[in-house]
Amino acid sequence: MNKKRFFILTICLFALTLSSYAQGKVSTQSYTLKFGVKAGVNFANISNGSDINFSPGMKTDFHAGAAANFHFGRRNEGSPAGTGMFGLQPEILYSRQGFIFNEEAYNFNYFMIPVMFKLYFVEGINIEAGPYFNYLFGISPNSTVINGAQISLSNLKGGMDVGLGIGAGYEMKSGLSIGARYSIGLSDMSNNLAWKNNVIALSVAWFF
Repeated sequence: MNKKRFFILTICLFALTLSSYAQGKVSTQSYTLKFGVKAGVNFANISNGSDINFSPGMKTDFHAGAAANFHFGRRNEGSPAGTGMFGLQPEILYSRQGFIFNEEAYNFNYFMIPVMFKLYFVEGINIEAGPYFNYLFGISPNSTVINGAQISLSNLKGGMDVGLGIGAGYEMKSGLSIGARYSIGLSDMSNNLAWKNNVIALSVAWFF
């Protein structure tokens, strides 16, 4: 299965999962489901494994989107549902990434789907890890020269990026949540350009 089909399948599964849990089942089971919005700042860069010898710098940008938070089980026998140790948080984000080189910003615009598995080792405080799937729909500049190498960046549009996210967060009873996440690209941006995305993201979310 190629990466594009895998991405489409992931979106379908994500939608079906939210639909099945949202149809009146939450109150009868030992978990809670909350929907929310989130936004924050990206500190983005790439790791360069190509033959083009250069050192990209970090670019500051943003991400924004929606999330669903499943919190399973009970912390103890008398605790309410959705206070246990385990959780799952799928998200759909618009994420602006890229890098800086010679004072020029290289901008990659992604639709991003992280699926984070959460461990609540202390009430409200969690650590998380899970895969993410990116779809590149916009890029600028369309072409450039880096250290004498002509690169047509517009050819990267429509490309897929698969990686791993790890992070930590704090969820307040009011619905406010803060978090930090490091997303590590595991796939090259294209078959002939061995660049991988790396992003540190700081976020604020509101679940209701």
